[in-house]
Amino acid sequence: MAAFASSPPPRRKNRATSRQAAVEPPPRRSGRIASSKPPSRLPTPAHSAEHPSHIKEDVTVGSMDVDEDTLQPTERGLRQDTVFAKSEETVVTFHGHLPTEVKHVLKNADFFRDAYVGDVDAGTGFALVATPQACFVWQHTQELVGIPTCYIFPCPADPSQAAPLYAFVPYSSSREPGLILASQSGEVWFWNNIGVGLAGGEQYSKILLELQTNEIVNSLTRLDPQNFVISTSIGRLFRLTLSTSGGRYHLTARLFSRTQSSLSLSRFLPSIWSSQTSQAEAGNIAAIAIGAKTNLGVDIWALVESRVQRWHVAAEGWEELTLQEDVGVVLRTAIQDTLRAPAMYLDLELLDLAVDSSGKLLVLTSHGDTGEHEDLNYNSTPRRIYYVAQISISSGLLQVEKLIGVPYQSTFRASEAPMHPQLRPMLGGAILVVQFGDAIAFCSRDNDFQNRIELKSSTDRTLGVCVADGQSYMLVLAASMIMKVTLDFEQVEKFDSEHGRSILIKSIMTQAILYGSYSENPLHFSFPPEIDEESLMSGATLLSSAILESDPAVIRPNNDLTVQLTSRKEKISFLIKFINENGVIGKMSQRSRQRLATDAEKLYAAQQLWLRLNETILQGRPYDILSEAVYGYMNQVGEGHHDDLMRAFFRLRIADIGKLLPHIRDGTRRQLGDVPANLPGVLSEANGIILTILNSAFEYRDYNAGVYGVEPPFVKPWTSKPEVINVILELFDATTTYVQHLGEAPDEHKAREPNSQFPDLASALFASVHERMNWLQSAVASEIPGTDREIAALADQFQQLRPEVLNTLNKYGFATRAFELAEKYRDFRSLAALCNKDLVYPLDQNPHATRIATYIERFRDEFTDELYQWYIEHGELRTLFGQGEANADYLDNFFLKHNRPFVSWIQDLEKERFHSAAETLLGESDNAGDLAAKELMLSIGKLTHLTQMQEDATVDESMLDAFHDGLDFVSVHEALTEELKLAVASVPGKQSLDRQVEIILQQKASAITDKKVFPLVFKQLVRSLFQGKALSVEDIADALSLKDNDTTISDYATALHLLARGNKIPEARREAAFRSVWRRIYTHDDWDTIKKTSGVSDAQLNERFRNTALVATLSATLQKRHQPEGYILPPNQALAVPSLAELSSRWPGMSPEQIEALHDDYQEESALLAEYDLTEAFGRAREVVLDEMMWGRPS
Repeated sequence: MAAFASSPPPRRKNRATSRQAAVEPPPRRSGRIASSKPPSRLPTPAHSAEHPSHIKEDVTVGSMDVDEDTLQPTERGLRQDTVFAKSEETVVTFHGHLPTEVKHVLKNADFFRDAYVGDVDAGTGFALVATPQACFVWQHTQELVGIPTCYIFPCPADPSQAAPLYAFVPYSSSREPGLILASQSGEVWFWNNIGVGLAGGEQYSKILLELQTNEIVNSLTRLDPQNFVISTSIGRLFRLTLSTSGGRYHLTARLFSRTQSSLSLSRFLPSIWSSQTSQAEAGNIAAIAIGAKTNLGVDIWALVESRVQRWHVAAEGWEELTLQEDVGVVLRTAIQDTLRAPAMYLDLELLDLAVDSSGKLLVLTSHGDTGEHEDLNYNSTPRRIYYVAQISISSGLLQVEKLIGVPYQSTFRASEAPMHPQLRPMLGGAILVVQFGDAIAFCSRDNDFQNRIELKSSTDRTLGVCVADGQSYMLVLAASMIMKVTLDFEQVEKFDSEHGRSILIKSIMTQAILYGSYSENPLHFSFPPEIDEESLMSGATLLSSAILESDPAVIRPNNDLTVQLTSRKEKISFLIKFINENGVIGKMSQRSRQRLATDAEKLYAAQQLWLRLNETILQGRPYDILSEAVYGYMNQVGEGHHDDLMRAFFRLRIADIGKLLPHIRDGTRRQLGDVPANLPGVLSEANGIILTILNSAFEYRDYNAGVYGVEPPFVKPWTSKPEVINVILELFDATTTYVQHLGEAPDEHKAREPNSQFPDLASALFASVHERMNWLQSAVASEIPGTDREIAALADQFQQLRPEVLNTLNKYGFATRAFELAEKYRDFRSLAALCNKDLVYPLDQNPHATRIATYIERFRDEFTDELYQWYIEHGELRTLFGQGEANADYLDNFFLKHNRPFVSWIQDLEKERFHSAAETLLGESDNAGDLAAKELMLSIGKLTHLTQMQEDATVDESMLDAFHDGLDFVSVHEALTEELKLAVASVPGKQSLDRQVEIILQQKASAITDKKVFPLVFKQLVRSLFQGKALSVEDIADALSLKDNDTTISDYATALHLLARGNKIPEARREAAFRSVWRRIYTHDDWDTIKKTSGVSDAQLNERFRNTALVATLSATLQKRHQPEGYILPPNQALAVPSLAELSSRWPGMSPEQIEALHDDYQEESALLAEYDLTEAFGRAREVVLDEMMWGRPS
């Protein structure tokens, strides 16, 4: 039963695409159509154009195709206890069939074109259906197995072809009632007894009402068994009185108090002719309601356009107008107060009227949608919103005490037949029942309870509703059958406004699942209009959980779990289908949708696992691991009391299927430890269970993502929790060990489990890790403490794990699956590695050459970036630059994005970008650790630069000088190496490198052999030179200045020159290096001997001085234009030695003890220099050199 259902269908964007096209609505008639109420311009929607195509609508439930008066099988199966819908508050059951003659008439009824009316009368127990030509009456309370007897009567003719107005005339319970039919033109026919209908109903009496021009009859109401009221379209009321004379019943008609036009003179001068309330204003009477009854008479209320009139109909036979007020003003104000913003124009219509047990008025209203109701999409079609207003009257003042929303909204559509909504109070007005053409809505006056039943078929209509006095049920006459709707008023009173709507939404979906698929059911189930999001999400998740837990209210118990699981899967699928068909999926949050999708995928995974278990049992294979895991889990959660734990788990605990996985792992460990020989069987079962659960879940999720409208990532997905990933990884490692043990086993062994499960485990592992990473990187997860650490740990783990897994797959015969996984997860680095596992060069002989070309075309830079990086890392430069012109752009893009200058210059040369190549080579030469490579770069770079200069006809001296300096630096290395090698040339036999270094120390650096660390430094520098390494500028300066320079005294100046060009050395360290070289220059000579003058001629003394390293070095340096700070230092400025921190920066590989010893060596140098006191000698040497530079002769 649709507990609230909007008249408009759900949003089309979430519905099936097959729809009937809309057509123009028929012209609205001025008279009553298919009702004993006045006409309304508000239609009631039909469902043919909007209900999903899967609903069969060619035959309505309870109706039949009559052929020789035989019943259809579906009719014979319907009993009075047949339930069509059931909730805590409401039960809808089958009450009775329609007569065969009525079915003949309604079988092909066109409710859009022809007029039909109907009613069910509680007082007499009879029902009727009337057309403009005939009226069919039958006893609906008759206990018959088959079809009830039908009484047929002719109808008074009406020019407008409107169906007649009707009223039963009740007598005693032992006598059949009479019948009154009235046409809109004012002709009234009366049958004293309906029994004459069996003979054609030709015996009747008739009267003709005296109507004015264009006046029509629009309602007929029974006040009591002897009095009836007829209303008209200009506000006049006629009293029909039934009397007996001579044992026969006679019907007479008399006009109520005379009405006056609103423009009459008495309207303006009421004090002259009558009081204001004694004159009834003219207007169309929309509804008549019976008020208070006493022995003196009865009050009746008339709804005249926007006014209400109260008439007292006296038992003595007279009528009096006792009240007349405009109710439209207070209603309009009350409705405006419910809107967020007052509407400029409120299209308000008053539809029906009733009186509750307290004497308060109940007015059914409708108004146009003002834009407040934006929850559902109706393609911009105007809607009507319905309320029932409870109005109290005190001292002639009207007050709207409350507005009660009706769970229905109608639209103007071509598919809607005209139907005037009718209000029926139940239980004295505690329950308000509103009849629409396709639905019956009911709501509580005193709380927020609302409900609704809606007809399914477009060929079915509600024709009448009977609410018995003091009873909590109603009878609904439809074109297909009569239904009984029973309300549990105690449950209605208990309705909880806070949680009740969620429970009600769940109830709607539950009923749709349980009863909606029955072909005999005439009801359609749908959500209420403007359903709130929280109620929808809560109700949907409650029902989904109930299905997972086999709630007996939803799932019928069945020991055949294959059937039971299938039924549950169908119901949980129907749930999301129902939500989509009602167009409310957009109201559900992503988390709520994911919850429903997760429940469904768990159920599907459990079903597949159960099918696997059944197959295992039938094949006689063991299932100890699953049995042990289920046993352990059920006992862990306190469910160990069941006789059949396996079935109990699949019935009750499917929601926790992910928690079963660690128990699978634990059982696998135990069995492998107890019986290692059973490794293949144990791994096969464990892997099969894990893969069945996870793969089923992944497949279901991927296939149904669109159905549920879910967007990744899932919130805390159960398939990728850390414990799940660990379980897969452990089983993968165990299976890897087994596969490695097989080695080169025949292919038939590899096709068996667990070997054949190997790639599926890898796939499941990748899927889980990828899913987990997506979740952790989401905005929601970022707010959880520790997420960043887990992301880093998982990324690092997977970065190492991924190539291992893919390489293992490739190695043991699953190369295709390895490539598929790498492609799926866009692991281009692994793809590059897999493509080059065999022969790499030449490229055309690589067995994966075609695959490489395909990947380049498919993935472009994403793949080539990783491919080219792989070539560079593995030294495959031939292959890198052998890609051909077709891939040259990819190579250029790679070097633009990735700084690889040590190889990019080759591409620059290929593209004749000489300037770029020269710059790159010059820069890379500074970082070259190999001397030969350094020399090659500098040589090629110089030639490239010269080529560029030749093409541009320009000279870039700075770059050319840089190449010259670099080549000079290489020449210094070469000259120094040759000099040092001469020291070992005279030593016989082949010497080891260490021995050669030791010999060189003794022969070429004898001055430092007594030092602590200087010998170690020198030997390290010599070793690097002999290994072909390129030293830094600081290193080469040390090597040149630490050795004995008796015959190579110019090397001191060379060291200073190199340091002067060393612009990339930190300034403090360069100045320290300058000081170190100058200390060694000053201490190179024995100044004590030089200073001795005894027995030495002046010429000899001057010669000694000129032969010092100081004079030689100043001769080489003073003439240089470029003299940076420290290039020439007097003795007192060379005394400072590097600090411990500076020495640690200069020699990062030395221990603290070595640094301290090295510092001592520097201190000794400084002390010796200070002892010589060479300040005067430096001045004299400077004068000697300057004099020679000026005059070209010694001074």
